[in-house]
Amino acid sequence: MVNQKNNLNKDYQVKLIDKITDKAIKKVEKEAINNPRNYINEWFRYVEIVNDELKKHLN
Repeated sequence: MVNQKNNLNKDYQVKLIDKITDKAIKKVEKEAINNPRNYINEWFRYVEIVNDELKKHLN
């Protein structure tokens, strides 16, 4: 029973992280449409978005 709850919690966490990272990728790509590619800035923007979204769910 406890193991089943842990698995459900892990599944929820994986789905949440997947959703947040997909959202961040789309947002970074949308912001970079009219700008020349700068992978380092895009990476830091991606990390910033993921961090902000995860904070919302952790608090």
